[in-house]
Order: sequence, then structure tokens, then C-alpha cells
Amino acid sequence: MLRVIFGGTFDPIHKGHVTTSLAAFNELNADCMHVMPSAQPPHRDYPGASAEQRLTMVQLAYAEQPNIIAEDCELKRSGPSYSLLTLQEMQQRWPQDKLVFLLGNDAFAKLDTWYGWQELLHYADLAVMRRQAQDTPWSPAVTELARTHSAQIKQLNTPNVAVSATELRAAIAANRAWREQVPEAVAAFIEQQHLYGR
Repeated sequence: MLRVIFGGTFDPIHKGHVTTSLAAFNELNADCMHVMPSAQPPHRDYPGASAEQRLTMVQLAYAEQPNIIAEDCELKRSGPSYSLLTLQEMQQRWPQDKLVFLLGNDAFAKLDTWYGWQELLHYADLAVMRRQAQDTPWSPAVTELARTHSAQIKQLNTPNVAVSATELRAAIAANRAWREQVPEAVAAFIEQQHLYGR
């Protein structure tokens, strides 16, 4: 079984996340995808919605996709959400399955700043969602990794959906147009929970 692991803050999850991840899921011809909110993202300020609210928004966003699982393993772990620890745990859970860790080009470009980044490929292949219009150039170390491990690092032809969670939160707080940028059920949840200054 091919399992895709897609992690992020998802604060909130929006159509950019959903559209690109589903395109990646189909391009990889995967069996299932675990969409995993991080509890304490090491590279970001602490998010505006709680861990439980972000997990619920992920569940709502993919509710009509039976092969997409809202994954809570990072929310159960104390301390920062390091991807290496997560992939080690998942390999132990599913030792017979192939794991592919899905990440955006912006994150991949800075992979050499991650905890234990050189060990990631011991536990999963990487799939990079390219967005030509706004791609960040790779660091020299990441470029070398992609060259020497090209069989384990796949560059995907995912669509460019220009939605920013930071700008989305600001629009919600300022009561500007925002609903069309998130799945309908997620928009209703944001309003019900009075998230992001609503």
C-alpha cells in the first residue's frame, strides 16, 4: 500500500491545500493520504486555532474523500512536531507499506534547516509540489540531495492555487471576502467557532 503523508499547520486549511494535495494524491496513484496538522510547528508562530479545531477543519475539508484520513498522531505527541519523528513512528505502524512525504516547494527548498533532514529518506520518499509562479530556489544542500537521490524525490506537476493562510486569517479578521477560499464546511465551522477574530 502506498500512503501519502501531508503535514502542515492548516490554520485554516484552504482550497490551495485541498486542490494541490488531491492532485498530488492522484499523480502518485496512492492508496490513501494522511493529512496531519502539526501541534507545535517548529518553523512557525503558534497558530490561531487550537489543535483540535485544526484537526476538525481537516476532517471537514476532505469529508467526501474516503481515502483521505485526518491524522492526529502529531497532536498526541508532546514537544515540537518534527517530521523525522513522525515518519519513524509511521514506518513502525505500517512496516509493509511505502510512505511518501508530501511537501510544498517552499518547505523543500529549506529542508536542510529541518531536524534530522538527512535521515528523512530512510523512512519515506519525498514528493515536492512545484508552483512555478512562486517557487523558492533550493539551497545548495537541497539541490545536491535532489541530485543524488532523484529516485526517491519526485517533483509533481501540481496546480498553482494562490491562497495564503496568513492573508486568509487577516481577511477573516477584517471581515473582507474570504469564504470562497476555503471548503464550504470549513467556512461554516470558522463562523460557528468564531475563529480568527470573527
